[in-house]
Amino acid sequence: MEKRWLLFVNLLLLQLFLFLLLAYNYVFTSFRIPVTIVLFAIIAVMISSLWVVREMLRLVERESEAEKVMVRLEEAEKLITTLRSKHHDFVNHLQVILGLIQLKMDNDAADYIKGLSKDLIQIEKLVSLKRPEVAALISSKLASLSYLQASLDINTTLAELSIPPEKLVSILGNLLDNAIYETSFYKDKWIKIRIDQEDEWFIFEITNPGTIAPEIRERIFEPGFTTKGHEGTGMGLFIVKNLVRECGGTISFDSRDDDIMTVFTVRLPKTPMEYGN
Repeated sequence: MEKRWLLFVNLLLLQLFLFLLLAYNYVFTSFRIPVTIVLFAIIAVMISSLWVVREMLRLVERESEAEKVMVRLEEAEKLITTLRSKHHDFVNHLQVILGLIQLKMDNDAADYIKGLSKDLIQIEKLVSLKRPEVAALISSKLASLSYLQASLDINTTLAELSIPPEKLVSILGNLLDNAIYETSFYKDKWIKIRIDQEDEWFIFEITNPGTIAPEIRERIFEPGFTTKGHEGTGMGLFIVKNLVRECGGTISFDSRDDDIMTVFTVRLPKTPMEYGN
Protein backbone atom coordinates (compact mmCIF):
# COMPACT_ATOMS: atom_id res chain seq x y z
CA MET A 1 0.00 0.00 0.00
CA GLU A 2 2.87 2.37 0.81
CA LYS A 3 4.38 1.97 -2.67
CA ARG A 4 1.01 2.51 -4.29
CA TRP A 5 0.64 5.73 -2.28
CA LEU A 6 4.10 6.94 -3.37
CA LEU A 7 3.25 6.17 -6.98
CA PHE A 8 0.04 8.17 -6.64
CA VAL A 9 1.88 11.19 -5.15
CA ASN A 10 4.55 11.06 -7.84
CA LEU A 11 1.94 10.95 -10.58
CA LEU A 12 0.23 14.01 -9.06
CA LEU A 13 3.54 15.86 -8.90
CA LEU A 14 4.27 14.89 -12.49
CA GLN A 15 0.91 16.20 -13.65
CA LEU A 16 1.46 19.44 -11.69
CA PHE A 17 4.86 19.95 -13.24
CA LEU A 18 3.52 19.31 -16.72
CA PHE A 19 0.90 21.98 -16.07
CA LEU A 20 3.60 24.40 -14.96
CA LEU A 21 5.69 23.51 -17.98
CA LEU A 22 2.81 24.39 -20.27
CA ALA A 23 2.55 27.75 -18.52
CA TYR A 24 6.33 28.14 -18.49
CA ASN A 25 6.48 31.39 -20.47
CA TYR A 26 4.08 33.07 -18.07
CA VAL A 27 5.78 31.72 -14.96
CA PHE A 28 9.29 32.52 -16.20
CA THR A 29 8.49 36.12 -17.16
CA SER A 30 6.34 36.87 -14.11
CA PHE A 31 8.46 35.34 -11.36
CA ARG A 32 11.88 35.50 -13.04
CA ILE A 33 12.73 31.89 -12.17
CA PRO A 34 16.35 31.10 -13.06
CA VAL A 35 16.82 28.71 -15.98
CA THR A 36 19.05 26.44 -13.88
CA ILE A 37 16.22 25.85 -11.40
CA VAL A 38 13.82 25.02 -14.23
CA LEU A 39 16.34 22.59 -15.74
CA PHE A 40 16.91 21.00 -12.34
CA ALA A 41 13.16 20.58 -11.89
CA ILE A 42 12.85 19.00 -15.34
CA ILE A 43 15.64 16.51 -14.61
CA ALA A 44 14.09 15.68 -11.21
CA VAL A 45 10.70 15.06 -12.75
CA MET A 46 12.25 12.90 -15.50
CA ILE A 47 13.97 10.77 -12.88
CA SER A 48 10.78 10.58 -10.85
CA SER A 49 8.82 9.58 -13.96
CA LEU A 50 11.25 6.77 -14.74
CA TRP A 51 10.93 5.52 -11.17
CA VAL A 52 7.15 5.63 -11.37
CA VAL A 53 7.14 3.66 -14.62
CA ARG A 54 9.57 1.10 -13.24
CA GLU A 55 7.54 0.61 -10.06
CA MET A 56 4.31 0.32 -12.02
CA LEU A 57 5.85 -2.40 -14.18
CA ARG A 58 7.03 -4.21 -11.06
CA LEU A 59 3.55 -4.05 -9.55
CA VAL A 60 2.00 -5.41 -12.74
CA GLU A 61 4.52 -8.25 -12.79
CA ARG A 62 3.89 -9.10 -9.14
CA GLU A 63 0.13 -9.07 -9.63
CA SER A 64 0.53 -11.38 -12.61
CA GLU A 65 2.66 -13.78 -10.55
CA ALA A 66 0.12 -13.63 -7.73
CA GLU A 67 -2.67 -14.58 -10.14
CA LYS A 68 -0.63 -17.56 -11.37
CA VAL A 69 0.02 -18.68 -7.80
CA MET A 70 -3.71 -18.41 -7.00
CA VAL A 71 -4.56 -20.59 -10.01
CA ARG A 72 -2.03 -23.20 -8.89
CA LEU A 73 -3.38 -23.15 -5.33
CA GLU A 74 -6.97 -23.55 -6.51
CA GLU A 75 -6.05 -26.49 -8.72
CA ALA A 76 -3.94 -28.04 -5.96
CA GLU A 77 -6.93 -27.81 -3.61
CA LYS A 78 -9.07 -29.61 -6.20
CA LEU A 79 -6.45 -32.36 -6.44
CA ILE A 80 -6.34 -32.71 -2.66
CA THR A 81 -10.14 -32.95 -2.56
CA THR A 82 -10.09 -35.66 -5.22
CA LEU A 83 -7.40 -37.62 -3.37
CA ARG A 84 -9.40 -37.38 -0.16
CA SER A 85 -12.47 -38.77 -1.89
CA LYS A 86 -10.34 -41.60 -3.27
CA HIS A 87 -9.06 -42.31 0.23
CA HIS A 88 -12.64 -42.50 1.47
CA ASP A 89 -13.57 -44.84 -1.38
CA PHE A 90 -10.55 -47.00 -0.65
CA VAL A 91 -12.06 -48.02 2.68
CA ASN A 92 -15.19 -49.15 0.84
CA HIS A 93 -13.05 -51.09 -1.65
CA LEU A 94 -11.31 -52.92 1.19
CA GLN A 95 -14.67 -53.88 2.64
CA VAL A 96 -15.76 -55.29 -0.72
CA ILE A 97 -12.54 -57.30 -1.05
CA LEU A 98 -12.93 -58.61 2.50
CA GLY A 99 -16.51 -59.62 1.77
CA LEU A 100 -15.54 -61.47 -1.43
CA ILE A 101 -12.78 -63.34 0.43
CA GLN A 102 -15.15 -64.29 3.24
CA LEU A 103 -17.59 -65.63 0.63
CA LYS A 104 -14.66 -67.61 -0.82
CA MET A 105 -15.05 -65.82 -4.17
CA ASP A 106 -11.30 -65.64 -4.69
CA ASN A 107 -11.40 -65.09 -8.46
CA ASP A 108 -13.84 -62.22 -8.11
CA ALA A 109 -11.68 -60.70 -5.38
CA ALA A 110 -8.60 -60.99 -7.60
CA ASP A 111 -10.38 -59.28 -10.52
CA TYR A 112 -11.60 -56.54 -8.20
CA ILE A 113 -8.08 -55.94 -6.88
CA LYS A 114 -6.70 -55.76 -10.44
CA GLY A 115 -9.23 -53.10 -11.37
CA LEU A 116 -8.52 -51.19 -8.17
CA SER A 117 -4.76 -51.35 -8.65
CA LYS A 118 -5.15 -49.92 -12.15
CA ASP A 119 -7.07 -46.99 -10.72
CA LEU A 120 -4.40 -46.42 -8.04
CA ILE A 121 -1.62 -46.52 -10.63
CA GLN A 122 -3.39 -43.80 -12.62
CA ILE A 123 -3.69 -41.66 -9.50
CA GLU A 124 0.02 -42.17 -8.79
CA LYS A 125 0.85 -41.00 -12.32
CA LEU A 126 -1.20 -37.85 -11.86
CA VAL A 127 0.35 -37.07 -8.48
CA SER A 128 3.83 -37.40 -10.00
CA LEU A 129 3.17 -34.42 -12.29
CA LYS A 130 4.97 -31.22 -11.29
CA ARG A 131 2.09 -29.18 -12.68
CA PRO A 132 -0.70 -29.66 -10.09
CA GLU A 133 -3.21 -27.80 -12.25
CA VAL A 134 -2.93 -30.53 -14.91
CA ALA A 135 -3.32 -33.32 -12.36
CA ALA A 136 -6.27 -31.56 -10.73
CA LEU A 137 -7.98 -30.87 -14.04
CA ILE A 138 -7.75 -34.47 -15.26
CA SER A 139 -8.67 -36.04 -11.92
CA SER A 140 -11.66 -33.74 -11.38
CA LYS A 141 -12.97 -34.35 -14.91
CA LEU A 142 -12.68 -38.13 -14.62
CA ALA A 143 -13.84 -38.40 -11.00
CA SER A 144 -17.30 -37.09 -11.91
CA LEU A 145 -17.66 -39.58 -14.79
CA SER A 146 -17.60 -43.05 -13.24
CA TYR A 147 -19.09 -44.57 -16.41
CA LEU A 148 -16.12 -43.43 -18.49
CA GLN A 149 -13.22 -45.83 -19.05
CA ALA A 150 -10.14 -43.62 -18.88
CA SER A 151 -6.64 -44.67 -19.82
CA LEU A 152 -3.66 -42.56 -18.76
CA ASP A 153 -0.24 -42.83 -20.34
CA ILE A 154 2.05 -40.37 -18.52
CA ASN A 155 5.78 -40.51 -19.22
CA THR A 156 6.93 -37.10 -18.00
CA THR A 157 6.58 -34.89 -14.92
CA LEU A 158 6.19 -31.65 -16.95
CA ALA A 159 8.84 -30.13 -14.66
CA GLU A 160 10.30 -28.00 -17.46
CA LEU A 161 7.01 -26.77 -18.87
CA SER A 162 6.92 -22.99 -18.40
CA ILE A 163 3.47 -22.18 -19.82
CA PRO A 164 1.23 -20.19 -17.42
CA PRO A 165 -1.25 -22.43 -15.59
CA GLU A 166 -4.37 -20.56 -16.72
CA LYS A 167 -3.43 -21.05 -20.39
CA LEU A 168 -2.58 -24.71 -19.89
CA VAL A 169 -5.87 -25.38 -18.09
CA SER A 170 -7.83 -23.64 -20.84
CA ILE A 171 -6.11 -25.67 -23.57
CA LEU A 172 -6.49 -29.08 -21.93
CA GLY A 173 -9.89 -28.33 -20.40
CA ASN A 174 -11.49 -27.53 -23.75
CA LEU A 175 -10.00 -30.60 -25.42
CA LEU A 176 -11.10 -32.88 -22.58
CA ASP A 177 -14.63 -31.44 -22.61
CA ASN A 178 -14.92 -32.06 -26.36
CA ALA A 179 -13.60 -35.62 -26.06
CA ILE A 180 -15.95 -36.44 -23.17
CA TYR A 181 -18.90 -34.99 -25.09
CA GLU A 182 -18.15 -37.22 -28.09
CA THR A 183 -18.23 -40.36 -25.94
CA SER A 184 -21.92 -39.75 -25.23
CA PHE A 185 -22.79 -40.96 -28.75
CA TYR A 186 -21.18 -44.38 -28.32
CA LYS A 187 -21.97 -47.46 -26.28
CA ASP A 188 -18.31 -47.96 -25.37
CA LYS A 189 -17.45 -44.79 -23.48
CA TRP A 190 -13.71 -44.40 -23.23
CA ILE A 191 -11.01 -41.80 -23.45
CA LYS A 192 -7.23 -42.00 -23.68
CA ILE A 193 -4.87 -39.33 -22.40
CA ARG A 194 -1.17 -39.37 -23.19
CA ILE A 195 1.31 -36.90 -21.71
CA ASP A 196 4.83 -37.35 -23.01
CA GLN A 197 7.95 -35.51 -24.14
CA GLU A 198 10.35 -35.76 -27.03
CA ASP A 199 13.28 -33.56 -27.99
CA GLU A 200 12.21 -29.98 -27.17
CA TRP A 201 8.49 -30.64 -26.95
CA PHE A 202 5.89 -31.75 -24.44
CA ILE A 203 3.09 -33.75 -26.02
CA PHE A 204 -0.54 -33.84 -24.92
CA GLU A 205 -2.61 -36.39 -26.81
CA ILE A 206 -6.34 -36.95 -26.23
CA THR A 207 -8.15 -39.77 -28.03
CA ASN A 208 -11.89 -40.46 -28.06
CA PRO A 209 -14.30 -42.66 -30.06
CA GLY A 210 -15.86 -41.21 -33.20
CA THR A 211 -14.65 -39.41 -36.29
CA ILE A 212 -14.93 -35.93 -37.73
CA ALA A 213 -16.80 -35.77 -41.03
CA PRO A 214 -14.41 -34.96 -43.92
CA GLU A 215 -16.51 -32.00 -45.08
CA ILE A 216 -16.09 -30.13 -41.78
CA ARG A 217 -12.50 -30.98 -40.89
CA GLU A 218 -11.20 -27.71 -42.29
CA ARG A 219 -13.73 -25.70 -40.29
CA ILE A 220 -13.44 -27.08 -36.75
CA PHE A 221 -11.03 -24.32 -35.63
CA GLU A 222 -13.20 -21.52 -37.03
CA PRO A 223 -14.77 -19.21 -34.42
CA GLY A 224 -18.47 -19.92 -33.98
CA PHE A 225 -18.44 -23.26 -35.78
CA THR A 226 -19.97 -26.08 -33.73
CA THR A 227 -21.53 -29.49 -34.19
CA LYS A 228 -23.22 -29.37 -30.78
CA GLY A 229 -26.18 -27.27 -31.85
CA HIS A 230 -27.55 -25.03 -29.07
CA GLU A 231 -25.26 -26.78 -26.55
CA GLY A 232 -22.08 -25.37 -28.07
CA THR A 233 -20.62 -21.93 -28.70
CA GLY A 234 -18.11 -22.91 -31.36
CA MET A 235 -15.34 -21.08 -29.52
CA GLY A 236 -13.58 -23.95 -27.69
CA LEU A 237 -11.21 -25.16 -30.42
CA PHE A 238 -10.75 -21.62 -31.70
CA ILE A 239 -9.54 -20.54 -28.25
CA VAL A 240 -7.34 -23.64 -27.95
CA LYS A 241 -5.67 -23.02 -31.30
CA ASN A 242 -4.92 -19.37 -30.48
CA LEU A 243 -3.54 -20.21 -27.03
CA VAL A 244 -1.34 -22.99 -28.42
CA ARG A 245 0.08 -20.65 -31.07
CA GLU A 246 0.58 -17.92 -28.47
CA CYS A 247 2.63 -20.38 -26.42
CA GLY A 248 4.77 -21.30 -29.43
CA GLY A 249 3.21 -24.74 -29.91
CA THR A 250 1.21 -26.63 -32.50
CA ILE A 251 -2.13 -28.44 -32.54
CA SER A 252 -3.26 -31.12 -34.98
CA PHE A 253 -5.83 -33.89 -35.18
CA ASP A 254 -6.12 -37.28 -36.83
CA SER A 255 -9.64 -38.60 -37.44
CA ARG A 256 -9.34 -42.29 -38.28
CA ASP A 257 -12.36 -43.68 -40.09
CA ASP A 258 -11.05 -47.28 -39.98
CA ASP A 259 -10.54 -47.27 -36.21
CA ILE A 260 -13.49 -44.94 -35.53
CA MET A 261 -11.46 -42.65 -33.31
CA THR A 262 -10.15 -39.11 -33.26
CA VAL A 263 -6.82 -38.00 -31.79
CA PHE A 264 -6.01 -34.39 -30.92
CA THR A 265 -2.32 -33.69 -30.37
CA VAL A 266 -0.88 -30.54 -28.80
CA ARG A 267 2.85 -29.90 -28.78
CA LEU A 268 4.17 -27.27 -26.38
CA PRO A 269 7.82 -26.15 -26.23
CA LYS A 270 10.18 -26.82 -23.35
CA THR A 271 12.11 -23.63 -24.01
CA PRO A 272 10.91 -20.83 -21.71
CA MET A 273 9.12 -18.00 -23.49
CA GLU A 274 7.73 -14.58 -22.61
CA TYR A 275 4.00 -15.10 -22.47
CA GLY A 276 1.50 -12.32 -22.70
CA ASN A 277 -1.07 -11.82 -19.96
